Amino acid sequence: MKHYLLEPLDTLFFGDGSPFNAGETGQMEVLGTFPPSPTTVVGALRAAFARELGWPRNGWNQRIVEALGDGRDLGPLRFSGPYVVKDGDVLFPAPLHLLRSKQSELEGKVHFTFLKPGGNAFSTDIGEARLPEAEAKRDDSGREITGFKPLGDAYLTREGMEKALRGEPPGPDEVLDGATLWGGEPRVGIRRHPEKRTTEEDALYQITHVRPKKGVALAMGVDGYDGEAPGLLTLGGESRMAGLKSASSFAFPKAPALEPEGGTLRYTATLITPARLREEGWRKPCGELPGLPGKVVSACAGKPLMIGGWDTEKKEPLALEPHLPPGSTWFMEVSADKAEKVRKMHAGHIGERQEWGYGQILIGAWR
Repeated sequence: MKHYLLEPLDTLFFGDGSPFNAGETGQMEVLGTFPPSPTTVVGALRAAFARELGWPRNGWNQRIVEALGDGRDLGPLRFSGPYVVKDGDVLFPAPLHLLRSKQSELEGKVHFTFLKPGGNAFSTDIGEARLPEAEAKRDDSGREITGFKPLGDAYLTREGMEKALRGEPPGPDEVLDGATLWGGEPRVGIRRHPEKRTTEEDALYQITHVRPKKGVALAMGVDGYDGEAPGLLTLGGESRMAGLKSASSFAFPKAPALEPEGGTLRYTATLITPARLREEGWRKPCGELPGLPGKVVSACAGKPLMIGGWDTEKKEPLALEPHLPPGSTWFMEVSADKAEKVRKMHAGHIGERQEWGYGQILIGAWR
């Protein structure tokens, strides 16, 4: 699979699914989101490739359709990502079972711990469940460290992610908070009549653009396209420009050694791109995660992301659908004879629209 770098040349805007209707006086601001969904980046890349193939004004011809698919049918194309990149190095969303102590920040030190299924099962509305519990940590003086919370909008370097997949805390310099990678910029705009070029009542709007910091870009994997890529493409709302070039290097974190114990293999599956899972098993104890062997023991799942898109044929927004966010982690158990099948799913995909880049996971270990 070939990977491309998308380097922003200006601020970017990717809607977060909030209503954006003219005349709603109670609406103060529409926030942007970053990184964008796979749908957004796939659409931008296909449009760029189509222009390189001579996209005619009356729509895609048969040659383009055979190369790039048509509508939701991607034809020969397969994608992975998008990924956040800093100075050429790929970053990965922090797993939700990795916690950081607020107390340690006040002391000038950084302490991490992990959630893992507790030893006792509790009766819940979805059945008997082993809820995630934090491993106790103590400082050098023997005092218990408190105030652990998820890292939130943070990313790990490849080395930091490899440690987290092994169940080891990353180093302080291997964790980058979102605020150090991009910032928000409020913008006020006014709608103009397309023919009269004048404004009317309820024409003002306010949105928040994203300005990536220096050296921050996006990466996307593409399989099935062998043509040339233009040096520029439009990306996101308001057709902002970004540079497009081949990534010189790209590497996923290595999977840890998975060692079965007593005929049972315990492993984790962590999302690095949003996933759409319609089956109910993923959120039930002893349920199944589609595409992965074994049973769900417990999970750390984030707040659903509402992802839609734009229908270029009908010229209207696509319906919003809930997706599990990157960082969501499942704790799984399977018989030892399925270990090789589990290993092969490292950097694989689960759920729907896998060919678009959704549902990519990394395999880790837990004990």
